[in-house]
Amino acid sequence: MSLSLILNDRPLLRAKIGTLPNLPPHFAVVYPLDSGGWEVESPKHRTTTQKWLHKNKLCYVVDLGDHRRTAVLTKTPLTCKDQAHRFKATIDVGFRVHDPVAVVRGNLPDVLSAVYPYLISRIRPYAMQFAIDEAFEAQARINGSLALPIPLPEGLTLYYCDVQLEPDEAVREFVRSRTQAARDWERGRWEHTQVVGNTRHEEVITDIKHVAQIEREQQARAALAAVQLDFRGLVVEHLAKHPADTEKAMDLLLRWEEGRHARALDQEQRQIEMFRFLVDKNIVREVDLPDVRNGVLGGMLPPAIGAPMGTAPAAAQALPPAAQYPASPSAPPAAPPWGGTRPGAAQESGGTPASPAADARPTPTGLAPVYVVLDTSPAAAGCVTQLRDALSSLQTALALSPDVASAVRLSLLTFSDTADVRMPLTEVSWQTGVPDLQSGNGCRYEPVFRRLLELVPLETERLKQQVTRVNRPTVFFLVAGDPEDSGRWRAVQQELMRHPYRPNVIACGIGAIDRRTVTRIASHPEFAVEADPQAHLAESAAQFSMLLQNTVLHLGRSAVAGSSELRPERPRGLRLIQDVE
Repeated sequence: MSLSLILNDRPLLRAKIGTLPNLPPHFAVVYPLDSGGWEVESPKHRTTTQKWLHKNKLCYVVDLGDHRRTAVLTKTPLTCKDQAHRFKATIDVGFRVHDPVAVVRGNLPDVLSAVYPYLISRIRPYAMQFAIDEAFEAQARINGSLALPIPLPEGLTLYYCDVQLEPDEAVREFVRSRTQAARDWERGRWEHTQVVGNTRHEEVITDIKHVAQIEREQQARAALAAVQLDFRGLVVEHLAKHPADTEKAMDLLLRWEEGRHARALDQEQRQIEMFRFLVDKNIVREVDLPDVRNGVLGGMLPPAIGAPMGTAPAAAQALPPAAQYPASPSAPPAAPPWGGTRPGAAQESGGTPASPAADARPTPTGLAPVYVVLDTSPAAAGCVTQLRDALSSLQTALALSPDVASAVRLSLLTFSDTADVRMPLTEVSWQTGVPDLQSGNGCRYEPVFRRLLELVPLETERLKQQVTRVNRPTVFFLVAGDPEDSGRWRAVQQELMRHPYRPNVIACGIGAIDRRTVTRIASHPEFAVEADPQAHLAESAAQFSMLLQNTVLHLGRSAVAGSSELRPERPRGLRLIQDVE
């Protein structure tokens, strides 16, 4: 709202001053002079004579009273130090006229337009020196800088001024939220301290209980250490705690002894049938019968009734080694003695049928994938029969060790000009058929390595879905002929060796094979072996059969034990290529 201190906007006769509305008690009368100046009515003009003489003289009436106004700066807000926030400023100002002539000369329709701009120009520089949360400090600094009274050139005097600053609404909300956040953080810190203390207290109590439980378990184990924890010992321990069960316990003990005796007799019968099978198949010679009879049947009597539980007959613990036939220098050696067929085949040849026990196939802790790759090119034509005997020997060895066979998965591939999967990856048992082998044409390595690249990753991933542990696949690579596909096979082989499921490749060279080719096939120099180049192919195939059988059994035992150790067990006649000068 505007305020004019000139009570008449047009010159007024002096005699009509009393007709002005809201005439203040203190005012000044200003007369314009003909010379262009101004004259303020002095006390002498107040005489009756002067009043009568000047009653028709034109004049201006100026309010000389004190005025107070309060304003909130909205159009010209005061910015703080960061220039991003504004102070909410309230100005309470008091002013009066000290020079009526200057007021009339200026003819201001609103004296506040002279008061507020002056004050804003004075307080703005101080406001810009303080942050938004320092409103109180800025207010004190501004009020202290105003030295009252302050005369203005417009004829006014500022006799009172009080500036109040506070942050705007957005900043106040921010400050409130920040203060609340600080309080919440402090409260959360104390609550966290309390929760941590309670948790540690509970953990200490839990640890004490756990230690006490461990001590009780140790005492129980120490008390049971002197107790014989076999069937007989468990029965005795039970009778000590429950004497009323004596009759039932003795009956159980008697039946257990009878069953153990029956199992011993059954084991003896099986060993006798195995001995008959060896004789019927001409695996042992007549001159060896006494020694074999002593080895197979010796110690076959059932153990004493009071023998400790778990003691097996001697012949059941280890079979005697098969006799070796001397090879004729003028003819290829006969099939190796370890290359027999399953005992059930004895009935087909007219011999006494064998009755091997049903395979006890425990669940293995790991699996060992094995791939047997055989060269059936013309270079290996002289040992195809012996290679099939080697497969039969491996089947028999695994079938006689069902615990080892349960941890082995065997696959057979042959190659000549092409590559064939003769037996997919499978678990070997007495029922596993041994495929026939036939010699082919040509000798190319690329097809067989490509089949391995397809099969090994796929089948390894499938096995990992069946058991938790799958050992790295092992490839037994028998080669007799040099490759006809030049270096193309090397690219496929190197791709196989770069695969995450790359196999361990044991390469065995026989005949006139270039030994540099064998070392390139092997995945490690220690896995490259060769037979005597001057030896007959059939004899070299027999040596490979022993390498295959011994190493596969070792792989199976390692997988059963939860290990992945690979240790090629080379028989006499096979040598590392790096050892050959």
